[in-house]
Amino acid sequence: MQFSVKIDIILLDSSLELVPKEIVNHPSVVKNAMKRGKRPEQTILDISLHYSAMKNLPNFRKRGRPDILHQTLLLILEEKIMDEIYIHTIDSKIIRVDPSMRPPKNYDRFIGLMEKLLIEGRVPKENNPLMEILNVKLEDIVKGKNPILLSEDGKRTSPEALCKDNNLIGIGAFQSGDFSSEVKSYFYERYSISSRVLEAQQVVCRLLSGCNYLLGWP
Repeated sequence: MQFSVKIDIILLDSSLELVPKEIVNHPSVVKNAMKRGKRPEQTILDISLHYSAMKNLPNFRKRGRPDILHQTLLLILEEKIMDEIYIHTIDSKIIRVDPSMRPPKNYDRFIGLMEKLLIEGRVPKENNPLMEILNVKLEDIVKGKNPILLSEDGKRTSPEALCKDNNLIGIGAFQSGDFSSEVKSYFYERYSISSRVLEAQQVVCRLLSGCNYLLGWP
């Protein structure tokens, strides 16, 4: 017996942001920006490039990992299970992602695309955007849905049990640390799909596998 599966996904506290003003003049930031022919404040914060500049930033170990978002989006957008896809950034921006989008597999191209998005607000800028920053808050996204947070300290369940209409599945897209107080205030129902800590892309793989199983897809 096959089931109809349509879920919404939001990647929470995603480590995606432009270089903050506090460190735009740091040598490592300036050097990387010059190499790419960009202004420092128009480049994305990346801990692999800006570690020495980031060390004194608040919560720095949770920031500067756009590669996590890249890997996770590549997995999510390979499937046609998702009805709505959102990115919630570490500085509380809400980005809508068109499920038909195919993000660049090349990391450098992905970074360039996300810089354009954060600067201009949408890509492409004309016609129907594949990604756009919405003028809404996290509260607006969860309204009318059943928000579920996947967390290591949540109640144990199977991925298949989460593949239901009206479920908004929240997955953390950051390296370490806890969810923000904003996320916790709206995603109070917590579930875990593993007995061990999983990376974001592993969580997505298990969730997609569970939904595909229900659909009867090989």
